[in-house]
Amino acid sequence: MLDAIVAEHKIDSSFWELPSCFYQRSDDIEEVFCVPYTLVRTASTIEHTDASESEISYTLRYPEYKESEDRWTIRQTGIYHQFDTTTSKSLFVLFNPTPRSSAQKEAERLLSDSPSIVTREPFWLHRLLFSIYTPAWRGYIGSLERRFLPIANTAFATFIEEPLRLSYDHLSTLSNLEIRFLQVPAMITSTTDVIDELCTIFEAISRPSIESQDLQNHRRKCLVNSRTATHLKDRVQTIAHLLADTLLLRDQVVAREQNKNIFQLNKSAVFITTLTLLYLPASFLGTFFGMNFFAMDQAENRIVGTPMVWIYVVASAVLTAFTFLFYYWLLHRDGSVFRKLVPKVPEWNIQALRRQWTNRMKGDVELQSYQL
Repeated sequence: MLDAIVAEHKIDSSFWELPSCFYQRSDDIEEVFCVPYTLVRTASTIEHTDASESEISYTLRYPEYKESEDRWTIRQTGIYHQFDTTTSKSLFVLFNPTPRSSAQKEAERLLSDSPSIVTREPFWLHRLLFSIYTPAWRGYIGSLERRFLPIANTAFATFIEEPLRLSYDHLSTLSNLEIRFLQVPAMITSTTDVIDELCTIFEAISRPSIESQDLQNHRRKCLVNSRTATHLKDRVQTIAHLLADTLLLRDQVVAREQNKNIFQLNKSAVFITTLTLLYLPASFLGTFFGMNFFAMDQAENRIVGTPMVWIYVVASAVLTAFTFLFYYWLLHRDGSVFRKLVPKVPEWNIQALRRQWTNRMKGDVELQSYQL
C-alpha cells in the first residue's frame, strides 16, 4: 500500500525513514531515536510562492498512560506532509503506534466536523500532534517523581545507628529513575527542533502569527518539562550517592559491632581456656583415681590397682583419636557443616509485623461487630 502511495504522488525516498522506525522490539533499541525534521523541496525554493511544493517528514516521541496496565509507556508517531503553497493542497501520511491512537481519533473528528480546515490551515495536523502529545510529558515526569520522593524522604530521615529502611534494591530503583529522567531531555529536544523548523516555514509562507504562537507555546512547555527532568535527574543522583554512602557506613557500623562481639567472645574463650588449664590436671587426677580401677587396702594401708586399667587407657586413646579425625574432616568440608550447625536467628520485618497486627485488629473489629 505504501509503495502505491509513493509511486502515485512521487514521494521522495526520505519518506521510507518513517516506517523504518515502527517495528517489533524485544529490547530497548533506539529508545530515544527520532527521525529528524526533513524538508525536501520538489520545485522552486520555499521562499517563493510560485509552484512551490515541499515535503516534510519527522517522528515524535511522547509518553502515553496505559489505563489497563496502570503505567506509562514511551511511544512514537510519524508524519509525512506534502503541500503546495499555490493550490493549498496537502497530502498527509500519519504513522501511529496503535490502530486507534489519540491523534488519529482527533484528526478524524476534525475532518468530519469542519472539512474546511484542510484548506484553511495546511499545517493543522502538525499543530494537532503537538497539542495532544506534548502536555503528556508533565504527567509522565510527575509519575516518576512520585516514585522518587518516598525514597528521597526516607534517605534524608535515616540514622546510621538504627536499622535502615532502605536497601540495595532501592539503589537499582534510583538508577532506573535516573535513566528515565535522562531520556526525557533527549526526546524533548527533538520535538523543539521540529517546532523551530515549522515556525521558520510559517514565516516563509506568511502563515498567520497565531499558528506560530501556538507552536511557540508548545515549545515553551517542552523546555519547562526538559528542565524539570534535568533537575530531577540531578536530585536522583544526589540521593543515590547519599544512599550508597549510608549503606556503606551502616555496613561499617555493623562490622564494628561484630568486631566488638568477636573481641568479647575471644576474651571469654581465653578466660575459659585459662580456667580449663587450671582445673584440668586436678580434675583428671580426681576422676582417674576415683574410678573402680583403684581401691584402698585398709590392711596394708595402700592403694591397690586392678590390671584392667588398660581398658580405660585404650578407650580414651581411641576416643581422642576419633575426635581429632572428625574435627579434621569438618575443617576440610569448607565450613558447610559448621554453617548448618549455626542457629538461625529470625529477621524481624517491620512491615510484616505491621500487616500481621493490622489483620489481627481487623479480625477483632469484625468479631465485635458480629457479636453486637
